[in-house]
Amino acid sequence: MNSFNKENIIPHTLFQQITTVRVEQPNFALNSSQIRKRRQTFVPDGKLNIVAADHPARGSVSVGNEPFAMANRHDLLARLISTLKSPWVDGVLGSMDILEELLILHGLMNESDDGFLDDKLLITSLNRGGLPGAAWELNDPITGTDARTCKEFGIDAAKMLLRVDLAEYDSLKTIEYCAQGVREMNQYHLPIFLEPLPVKKTTNGYAVLKEPEPLIKLISVTSALGNSSRNIWLKIPYTEQFHTVAASTTLPIVILGGDRNSPLKDVLNNLELALASGHQVRGAMFGRNVLYPNQKDPRSVAESIGKLIHKK
Repeated sequence: MNSFNKENIIPHTLFQQITTVRVEQPNFALNSSQIRKRRQTFVPDGKLNIVAADHPARGSVSVGNEPFAMANRHDLLARLISTLKSPWVDGVLGSMDILEELLILHGLMNESDDGFLDDKLLITSLNRGGLPGAAWELNDPITGTDARTCKEFGIDAAKMLLRVDLAEYDSLKTIEYCAQGVREMNQYHLPIFLEPLPVKKTTNGYAVLKEPEPLIKLISVTSALGNSSRNIWLKIPYTEQFHTVAASTTLPIVILGGDRNSPLKDVLNNLELALASGHQVRGAMFGRNVLYPNQKDPRSVAESIGKLIHKK
């Protein structure tokens, strides 16, 4: 890992207050969400740099060789706040428990400092039920929040994972769940990020097929889900011949993070190539390779990505 010091961002006494607030003021996060300053436009310059941290809600807490790195909630929240304080980061993707913890800290810290969630996008993850290694892994229902609660909490958008193996019947269920998610978010005029990933079962779990052909076919299916595509964004991996992938849709695209162990220069190079592949590519939604970079500060990595996306 690196020498990141969580105490510099969230002192231990402040971290302990989260539980105290949960016990004594269960509506604190909701109240904090009501006074949070929200941006007027979802994408002021048409581009997005989002930090993703919805992995723990699926039981995925390992980073590299450290099996419980993301399970240290104090450390994870500190890393998120460090990146969110950067003007080059547009927002955060997380399950509702994480977003509520950030809202609690936003409310507590806002008493003496500018709110780190002001003008940032809060994006929540809806379907987290397809647990890795489970017999039902590709049957991935909405186990998180709903569109009505997103509206109530001022959540700006939602995201759903859509892994499809044509040999697995459970994939059809997840297609149906994603269609449901699109319909419900449309009802409240909220954006939804869909993450279509063609996969194949291996001895080590489901591997993502990164060839253009299966990805293009699944993008075509995903773009047609629900009652309208007006609020759909796509979250997809960078592949070879990416210009053909981008050309398969008019929906806005964000690039998902690659291997956490990839050198930063390779991550930035692939992102730059993706951004140049078509006007549809509008940014990135990176997770562990931003929050847990090898021997680097997460904020500096997030800013390098943000400056590339926003071209400043």
